[in-house]
Amino acid sequence: MQSYQSMKLACASLLGSALGVATAQAADSPLRGHTIGYVLTTKNVAIWQSPDGKVECPDGLNDGPREQFKTLYPEKSGVHYKFVETQLEREGQIWNPTTEPESKLTFKEAQGTTAIGLNLDGKIGPRDFTSPDGEKGIDNQMYRVLGCVGNYRGPDGSYRHFIEDYMRKFNYNRFLMELTNVDDLTNDDDVDVTLYRGKDPLMVDALGGFTSGSTQHVDFRWGKSFIYHLHGKIKDGVLTTDPSDVTFPESQARGVPYLSVRGWRVRLKVKPESAGGLMAGYTDIERYYNSLGQNWSTHHRSYGAEPMASEYRAMLKNADGYPDPTTGQNTAISMAWEIKFAQAFILHDEQDKPAISSAHGGSAKTKVAGR
Repeated sequence: MQSYQSMKLACASLLGSALGVATAQAADSPLRGHTIGYVLTTKNVAIWQSPDGKVECPDGLNDGPREQFKTLYPEKSGVHYKFVETQLEREGQIWNPTTEPESKLTFKEAQGTTAIGLNLDGKIGPRDFTSPDGEKGIDNQMYRVLGCVGNYRGPDGSYRHFIEDYMRKFNYNRFLMELTNVDDLTNDDDVDVTLYRGKDPLMVDALGGFTSGSTQHVDFRWGKSFIYHLHGKIKDGVLTTDPSDVTFPESQARGVPYLSVRGWRVRLKVKPESAGGLMAGYTDIERYYNSLGQNWSTHHRSYGAEPMASEYRAMLKNADGYPDPTTGQNTAISMAWEIKFAQAFILHDEQDKPAISSAHGGSAKTKVAGR
């Protein structure tokens, strides 16, 4: 009996030692092979809102398609409209907007000097914003366009709800970010950042919240166009990347299943289990507007009171990047998104590569010459 008890204590001691070693190793670093992976869980157009909305929208929010339709085609005694002269005509204007002024309609742009975003051009211009924490030179002209559109305002805007719902439902939208060549998540001036499209569902807890530790397989077959290799650095726990033209998956049930951003970059607080902050760049107006129409019908836009044709004119008016070489007209508009990631183990098995971000251990870091 004494021998059995001794054996039991010895086993417990060994198990405790093993657990202690494992815990110590896990506490040493969140990195595996100088690598950590993340999967996007939340993405919203960056819209700064004052407590009562009066600072940015002193005249209230914009009318949606239904309200605009009533203004354009008011009910009058004895007047009978034809379908082709009303619904069909207006739908044609939405799909093929012009820059001519809308004489009967008023579009309300966001006012004030505060906006969420990044300084994309490294300058402080007269139309630039100041961030909520005091940073000047913020480039986010899309905020002027969408800031007073109910669809994008929180917490109840339809876009904010559905974009996260689609992210959860559609594996097509799986956006992965993998950091390699990393010594430290606090400070490292030379980090490799690779973007992928994943193939697996997001992992949630019992309450529906996104959790870390999921496994994501890289889509090397249909997702090749979404793979980008960028350079970044980490300072005081914040990751920033060099600007690069990027296209990433964004399907909203139908239509153009991607979003293209020029001069795209991020500013993210990176942690062992999550990352969060901003991504920003210049969005191509024609492609973005075409995506709006294809992804959601006018009917759906009505729920968030989003007047698309009016937005198009406002986008061109506030465009601030990538001028057309022939006309000189800016073709893109600065924009920012608030984003969140959960830590994930990214597997590269289809390319016969080891699962770097889930490997235990790794070789010493090798710097790239010239950086």
